[in-house]
Amino acid sequence: MTRRSLLSLTAGITIVVLAACATGPQPSAYRLTPDGAKEFALRMDQGNFWPSSISVNQGDRVRFVIQSYYQFAQFSFPQFNLNRQIPHDAPETVEFVATERGWFSFYGYVSSPVAAARLTLAAFGGGLDGSDLTIQGRLTVH
Repeated sequence: MTRRSLLSLTAGITIVVLAACATGPQPSAYRLTPDGAKEFALRMDQGNFWPSSISVNQGDRVRFVIQSYYQFAQFSFPQFNLNRQIPHDAPETVEFVATERGWFSFYGYVSSPVAAARLTLAAFGGGLDGSDLTIQGRLTVH
């Protein structure tokens, strides 16, 4: 392979990589329900929300089906007046309409008495005794 063809190959790869990067963030995975809501499976685990960033359009009816892997979890979304305790053994559903454009933070307040989780909680900013942790996610409304 000549130096010129190698440079052409490298330039072609660079263009492909830049084109892939230029597409922007991928849309959040959701299920469109028969009643028209965009339903997202939201998991509270390992010191985070999974997914931690969700995008919808203004006017969308949004449904979060929240599963917590903590002994105690509280879900709070102040901009949409949502505050719900999430049971450890079953998912909890919250629903709202994305009425305004912008970025909005939602929060999880969690605790677990499990000794192994204490190290994880401390690593993510919880108390040294593993008693509590605040996690945060973000909703972007276009």
